[in-house]
Amino acid sequence: MIRTLVCCTALVLTGLNCAAQSHDAGTTAGSYLDVGGAKIWYQQCGEPTSSPGVVLLHDGLVNSITWDGVWTPLCAKYHVVRYDRRGYGRSDPAKSQFDPIDDLYAVMRQVHMERAIIVGNSSGGGLALDFALAHPEMVSGLFLIGPVVHGMASSEYFIARGAKNSAPLKQGDVKAAAKNWSEDRFLIAGNDEKARRQLYDDLMRYPQNLTIDGSLELRPTPPTVTRLSQIKAPTLILVGDADIADVFAYCGAIEAALPLSYFEVWPDTGHLIQIQKPADLVSRLDKFYQIATRKEANVDQHTLASYVGEYTCFNRASHILVRDNRLIFEFPGDRDYWLFAASDTKFFLRTEQSDFEFKKDAAGNITEMVIHDSDGSVYRCPHVSGSGH
Repeated sequence: MIRTLVCCTALVLTGLNCAAQSHDAGTTAGSYLDVGGAKIWYQQCGEPTSSPGVVLLHDGLVNSITWDGVWTPLCAKYHVVRYDRRGYGRSDPAKSQFDPIDDLYAVMRQVHMERAIIVGNSSGGGLALDFALAHPEMVSGLFLIGPVVHGMASSEYFIARGAKNSAPLKQGDVKAAAKNWSEDRFLIAGNDEKARRQLYDDLMRYPQNLTIDGSLELRPTPPTVTRLSQIKAPTLILVGDADIADVFAYCGAIEAALPLSYFEVWPDTGHLIQIQKPADLVSRLDKFYQIATRKEANVDQHTLASYVGEYTCFNRASHILVRDNRLIFEFPGDRDYWLFAASDTKFFLRTEQSDFEFKKDAAGNITEMVIHDSDGSVYRCPHVSGSGH
């Protein structure tokens, strides 16, 4: 249940100014939304419902076609929307400064999506974090794949790697730049030639993606990195084990600051997990969606207070507290875990599939807290002292 690791990234590209291609209808149906005079291409599937939808935000190199491998299975279960961020793919290029948060807000409103699980890869993950701060009421959860954190600096190595890959663009050699990025060991792990070919083809289909430097995008102030702890949405952070070190640094900052975050390192994959392991990604998103949107029961303050006290868990003294009308599991040497009520006696986490149950004796005194972990393990934590009834 209690695991701590570290993750994340954006793709730093050279700043060549290049007009976007003419709009391409592509092989799938889509629509255009006018946002401040710019046409934003978007596509949705599934019917709007009272349940949270799913928003897919692409990285800084490939437009929304990066989600092709997960689109159909997600559409069978959820109301889903994806769009080409301004300047990418089929959307108009930016001609003046704009706020990406406003674009995302407009797209969600257009498809009647009041709340959503925001899925963001790389710079799309950075936008997801920015959006969660600006519109917390619209975010049911964050599913971040190698996310950027705006306000954190990149290493010289990271910047030099981006400049080297994009260097052929200075001579107008798009094919060479696309080849460099598709062969980048941090983006696609191992000898996955199918994934590398897909990345190359995607870049050649929309070569203007290679030239966007983000200089016209407005960033939140104060910087997001200084406000991460304000994000209360359940958050899952994924990173491929072959990704660049900066990605792990970004994700480490997110995992340390967000109170409801959980971090995983995926073996044998790089920065673009959605291209290398689409089926696994859909499966993981399904599990996260169920946890993040699980209905919470109303439990009165007297009942919550009865569980406050010291418990012996894993041979250590731990504590149950009440903070902001919620139970908190305080485990020494680790983060605090927020508990959400499933009933008067059963609680759950929104980051992992772990459940907590409080047991009473015939007199109504609390005797123990039982933790049911996601792997089927059961841990019994005797009640030592505290309210107890």
